Formats: sequence, C-alpha cells, structure tokens
Amino acid sequence: MNSIRFSFFVVAFVMTPLSAAMALEQLPTITVTANRTPFDVEKTMASVSVIERDEIETKQYQSVPELLSRLPGISITNSGGVGQPTGVSIRGTNSNAVLVLIDGQRLGSATLGQTAFEHLPIDQIERVEVVRGPRSSLYGADAIGGVIQIFTRKASEDGVKPFVSIGYGSHESYQANAGVHIKQGNSWGTLSVAGNKTQGIDATLASTETDRDGHEDYSASLKAGHRFNDKLSVDANVLHVKGKTEYDNSFSTDPYNRTEQNVYGLGLNYSVLDMWDAQFKLGRSEDRSQTFSDKKSTSKYNTTKDTFSWLNTLRITPDHQVLVGFDYLNDKVTSKDEIDGKQRDNYGYFAQYLGQFGQFNLQTSLRLDDNEQFGNHTTGNVSVGYQFSDALMAYASYGTAFKTPTFNDLYSPYGGVITLDPESSKNYELGFKGQVQKIDWSLTGFYNEIEDLIVWRPDSPGSYNWYASQVDQARIRGVELNLGQTLDQFTWNMNYTYQDPENRSSGEDRGKQINYRAKQLFNLSADYRIDDWSLGGSVHAEDQRYTNSMNTGRLAGFATADVRVGYHVNPEFSIQAKLANMFDAQYQTNEGYRQDGRTAWVTLRYAMK
Repeated sequence: MNSIRFSFFVVAFVMTPLSAAMALEQLPTITVTANRTPFDVEKTMASVSVIERDEIETKQYQSVPELLSRLPGISITNSGGVGQPTGVSIRGTNSNAVLVLIDGQRLGSATLGQTAFEHLPIDQIERVEVVRGPRSSLYGADAIGGVIQIFTRKASEDGVKPFVSIGYGSHESYQANAGVHIKQGNSWGTLSVAGNKTQGIDATLASTETDRDGHEDYSASLKAGHRFNDKLSVDANVLHVKGKTEYDNSFSTDPYNRTEQNVYGLGLNYSVLDMWDAQFKLGRSEDRSQTFSDKKSTSKYNTTKDTFSWLNTLRITPDHQVLVGFDYLNDKVTSKDEIDGKQRDNYGYFAQYLGQFGQFNLQTSLRLDDNEQFGNHTTGNVSVGYQFSDALMAYASYGTAFKTPTFNDLYSPYGGVITLDPESSKNYELGFKGQVQKIDWSLTGFYNEIEDLIVWRPDSPGSYNWYASQVDQARIRGVELNLGQTLDQFTWNMNYTYQDPENRSSGEDRGKQINYRAKQLFNLSADYRIDDWSLGGSVHAEDQRYTNSMNTGRLAGFATADVRVGYHVNPEFSIQAKLANMFDAQYQTNEGYRQDGRTAWVTLRYAMK
C-alpha cells in the first residue's frame, strides 16, 4: 500500500503550525441521526460523518456509492460499474446490516434486506449523515453496522431560487438536474428532477458477451412545509426514482433489470409545552424490481415499508433531555414465487436520556421491539463521556443490536431456510475527539461480536446452488482515525480504518477473515481555492479482500487517485472538470466484475443566489 504511506507524508506537511494559523472558526455541525434529535457532532458519543451539498459539488461526486466509499469504515462491493448492483458495508458488517433512511423514512428491499444505493440520485441530495456502530436501541432492527440517513434538497433562503446542472463524461455518459427552491415567510418548497444515462462498460470478465452494459435512471423529488406559528409546523416529502440496468447473461439475449424506488413522508411537529416537543411522522417506501430476459419478464418483486413514528422530546433542564417514542413498521412482499403475500408487523417502544453533569456526559437508551414473526427483542446502549477541555473529549460506549432475517433468507425457493434466527450483536467502543492546532481529529476503537450471522453459501465447492446459513459467531474489531481542517482557502481531510472481521464459528473456516471485507481502508482529499479557481484531488485505497470463507481466493488491494478543477464565472455559474482513477488502475471489488478505469467528467452548474 505504497499510496497510503505516501499520503501520510502529505498529511504531515499540512499539519503544521503555519497552516493552523490560517484556520477559520467553524460553526458547530449538527446531526439528527445519531440521537434522533439535533446534537453537535463534536459532542456526540458516536462516530459520525456529515456531508453537505457544498462538499458533494466541490468534490464532484458522481454517485452515492462513490461518496460513501470516501468515509471512514465504509467499503463498497460493486458488480461492474455505474448503476450495477452495489453493496455497502460499515465496519465489516453485511450490507444488509445497515439501516438506510430517506428524510426519516426506512428504505430498502424486504426481500434482499438492503438498499439499491446504485440508483439513489446524488443530484437530489442536500445532506448525508452516517453513524457507525449499532443504533438498534433507537431505530430497531437492521442497524447492526450503523445508520445512513439521506436528506433531499430543501429551500433555506427567501425568494425563488432556480438551479440547474448539466454534465458529460466517459462511456457516453450524460447527467442533468434542474429544480427550484421557493421560500416565502413561513412556507417553503423545493422541486427537483434529475436524470443520468451511460453506455457503461462490459461488466462481467468471464462472460462470452462483450457488449457494454448500460444504465439509466430518472428521478423527481418534492419537499415542502409550512410553519403555522411558534408551536405547529407540517412538512411533506416525495422521492421517485426509476432506472434500467443492462447486465451480462450467457443464457439469454439482451437481459436487463428495471427498478423503481418511491419514498413518501408526512410530518407534523407540535410544541405541547415549552419543555415538550412532539413529532409525528407517517411514511411509505416502495422498492420494485423486475428482470427481463429474451424480451420476457422472468421475475418481479415489489416490497413496501409502511411506517409511523411518534417522538416526544422533554427538555427537563438545559443539561438534561429525555426522548420517548413509538415506531410501527409493516414489511410486505408481492412477487411471482413462494414469497408472494408475505408480510410482518413490528412495534417498537424506546426511551433515551441525554445528560451532562459538569464535565461528564451520559447517554442511555433502551428499546423493546415486538416482532410479529420473531417475538420480543430488547436492545440498549450506554455511553459515558468526559470533556477534558473544549478541545478534547473521550467516551466509552456499549450497545446491543439485532437484525431479522430477510424474506429471501427465509422463503426464497432458491435456498431460503425457514428456521433461521435473528442476528444479534454486542458492540464496545472507545472514542476520542478534539482539536490540535485547529485540526479536527477523532480516534475510535471498536469491538463488535455478532451471533447467528446470516450468510449465503454454495452447497458444495463450485456449486451454483446457494443456501442461507448462519455463522455461529463473527468478531469484528478495529480502529478509525479521522483528521480534517478548513483554512482560509484550503480544506483537507484524511481517514484511515483498520478492521479485522473474523469468522468465529466452529467450522473449518474458524479464524478466517470474513469474505469481501478489506482490512485496511484509506482516504485523503484536499481542495484549494484561489480567486475564481478551485483545485482539488483525492486518493482512495483498500487492502486485499478474500472471495470465499476459506480465504483461498482473493482480490488484490488497489489505490485510485482523482483530480478536479472548477472555475467560478460568477457567484452563480461555475464550470467543473474531473479526472477519476487518473492512473487507470485495474481492480475488482466483486470477483468476476470489472470496475471503471480512467474516466473524465465536465459539469456546468448554475444556482441563483
């Protein structure tokens, strides 16, 4: 990993007293995902990342998976480039052990148990918050690895503010986005539409087909709200995404998948008393997938998640706060096979206490989930922190989490096992946060024990028949380091993750590294603004990963480097260009599937100020 060692020299150069003297005072960054209530990230006793719209545009991220892969503890498994199936792992957990929210509404397939990140439109996103570590005590099932919450774009300034962007890139790729922010007094709304289309690359290495596997998706979002008075406000959000992805199949001609994701949310906020705020949220998400082969539909899965939540925030004193809430979730599947008509209800009851005692901070939460299929599950979290000074905090936490088997795990006619149990985990975490010479830093160690981990395996070596099974126990331990600084015209950040995801079952693969988990992850990014120009670059590197449970096959580690430039014609109009994977590294994140080589993008942006 020579690129990693080289990057540390770059970090050492910028971490100097001279650069620190140029640092600007920053307003606190607020997260609502970590505690389900607004809280300063620097005082949150969890490992949290927040990405704002400005950073998305400055770094010229082309997709949600690209954005997530640049954050600590996150690795991506992709099956052939843009728009192809993509899994996201946080701290070595399964990709279906990550809870994904869109404006507070659960998203994801009830059959696969994971979200189609490859179809989420990055042009519709205002903000992304990622919490690493279990959060079942606040959110219920599926949050073993962490929580990713995406907020769609929202008007924040008075007036009518249109915005538009147009881009063109390698592989005959096109991108377009147009929308308008409207805010007048206590009313606001944002309407946005976006589209992406690419001819793609030949996704599969071993296939007899040599055609390019294209992808296209189109999306629309609407977000609006009104504040009636100091006590009452309402808001609503809608996101619609529709996509088509071609793939390789040696047994048919012109195979492709059609997908659709819809998110609907309606919220009401009411201040019952000066110390008591109540929030009600009603939502639905839909995940629809249909596969076509030889011009015929071969499979179709539609899943829905209907939710209702009621949160009550009680501010007892400025230093003591209690959150009490209730969640309802209904998962339902309709399809052409044995899973058709399956559904289950889940009722969740939870409470959280946030308190400060001088320099000590305390957070405790407890939740009871009553699942129609698997009965009651109780999860909890305790975090204790100590504020040594304004520039240094330390905390220790312990949390439990669980995850129910997906409908595919249980009922799929191609390997489902009805007797599977829910997964459960125990996580220990020790963290430090602070500033050194105006450099923001955090260091986090974690130890996660997962019991009854669900994995899919072939019934014999080399077999195409796979079935769901459970690893007796998995142990994931590691450490994350994060550094960052904003100077007068210069911003940089670096993160490094070491994780050891180990199979602790009693089989032959005991002690082996869990497949498709890299042990080391590294990211370095820097951007400099001079007059009307902005220059930037980034490095992303990953260690090797194994492709089977016995660790007999592996994919080599890799490193990619990007450069970017932007010219601001005026405060409203800019021209951007990006060269990604500039050294044309050839690598795989999923065995048998190519990744993009060197690619280039040019983007025009306009946003009325």
